[in-house]
Amino acid sequence: MQKSKKLSRKLLECCLSKNIKLMTAESCTGGLLSANITGIAGSSAVFSYGIICYSNESKRKLLNVADKTLKSHGAVSLETVREMLAGLCTQAESKTLTIAISGVAGPSGSESKAVGLVFIGVKISSNDTEIITEHNFGNIERNKIQQKSVNEALKISLDIIGKI
Repeated sequence: MQKSKKLSRKLLECCLSKNIKLMTAESCTGGLLSANITGIAGSSAVFSYGIICYSNESKRKLLNVADKTLKSHGAVSLETVREMLAGLCTQAESKTLTIAISGVAGPSGSESKAVGLVFIGVKISSNDTEIITEHNFGNIERNKIQQKSVNEALKISLDIIGKI
């Protein structure tokens, strides 16, 4: 937990210094990323809002993820995370760092999607800079998968924001 607090603080400082807002769309982490970020005093200067889009219906309604994408690739896929990022970017009113996470936190997966499979996407709304990564954290405890996902999302965000 200490690691994510440090990473969250660093991300907020970077966003503040570059005048960049922050928005999240979380599925398997259920708001843990947003909670880590907003747990830092002063986060309101940067953090716009987070969407917990656990169901496919919420991904469609709140982020405009196409039904075809969800049916063809599933909620846990690079394609879905790309559309989640795009949905956040259309809502951004200024230069915004958008972060989207979708995965299988367990306790059970499916034949095609194992427990621990997570896709994390980060995009700056005002340009084409986008990174989507696939992680397989393995069949470890649910909360460990969620925490590892948050830490990775923060690291990727710091990497992408460091390049602008």
